[in-house]
Amino acid sequence: MASGVSSSGASAAAAAAKLRDEAAAAAQKLEDEASSLRSSNAKRSQELQAEADLLKSAAAAQDRVRAAADALKKERTQGDALEQQAAALRDRLRTDSLHDDDSQDGDDHSISSDAAAIAHLHSQAAAVQNIKNLIPIVLDLQSSNYSRWRGYVLLILGRFALKDHVLSDASRFTDPAWSRMDCVVVSWIFNTISTDLLDVIHERDGISARAAWLGIEQQFLNNRESRAMLLDAEFRTLSQGALSIDDYCRKMKGMADALADLGEPVHDRTLVLNILRGLNERFQFMSQFITRQKPFPSFADVRADLRLAELNMAPPSALIVSSSSKPPALWQNLLNYRAHMYLSLSNDL
Repeated sequence: MASGVSSSGASAAAAAAKLRDEAAAAAQKLEDEASSLRSSNAKRSQELQAEADLLKSAAAAQDRVRAAADALKKERTQGDALEQQAAALRDRLRTDSLHDDDSQDGDDHSISSDAAAIAHLHSQAAAVQNIKNLIPIVLDLQSSNYSRWRGYVLLILGRFALKDHVLSDASRFTDPAWSRMDCVVVSWIFNTISTDLLDVIHERDGISARAAWLGIEQQFLNNRESRAMLLDAEFRTLSQGALSIDDYCRKMKGMADALADLGEPVHDRTLVLNILRGLNERFQFMSQFITRQKPFPSFADVRADLRLAELNMAPPSALIVSSSSKPPALWQNLLNYRAHMYLSLSNDL
């Protein structure tokens, strides 16, 4: 009996030891998992923090960009407002000059306000760092954009009340403020023309803004009749040859703009007809098609159609030259379709 009790106690002890070991193993496993989770959570937390920092930096950068844009917009608005104020003050000054001597005090106040507004505009002009941000055109001797360049320059000079420096022969170089602003205008002109044109008008001992303006005008507008005659002859005899559609149309448009600068504007219809006349044999089918369109297309539409035709053509080296030039199949289908559409529209009308 005693031996049975002893055996039963040993079994219970063994079972208890086994349960203890299993509990210890389970506890250790749970501790390992908890440790792993803490490590994983810490790593993920660091990643999330890094992402949050990056988003904050991006938001801060956007705020800075927005603030800079707002400041620039505000400065431009302020400059325009000051320019309008200066114009209003000038008009009032001209009106007040007709009054009696009794209003001399009021006139003095108006003159003072006008001078203060103009002085503020001039200080803004002197602070311009890069005039090319305001005048995005560079004029050269071979360009046909003189009219656009002139318009841009006069627009900016008017904004800062500086037009008199290029449009008026009355100079005030004994006035230090006038001389200083004339130098600003000269630097603007020099920075918006090519080196070749600068060499033509530059003078060793310096040049005034008015002299520079007249020198540039002379280069582009003197002998306009003879220049217009020669340019018109070149314009009406230009052929595409081996030029791409883009280069050909750009050259035609440049000549038309140059003729307009010389007082001989070219109408859009004339420009289109001249382009069609000079097309090479690869595009003759387009010339026949475009001249039949109703209403007659604009220069922009014709250039777009010619570009599309060029894209659908094989390179010139891959074409087999024949006496009967036929349009590509794709364009033949397009021609048939558009002809059908025009016929349908005509019937509906």
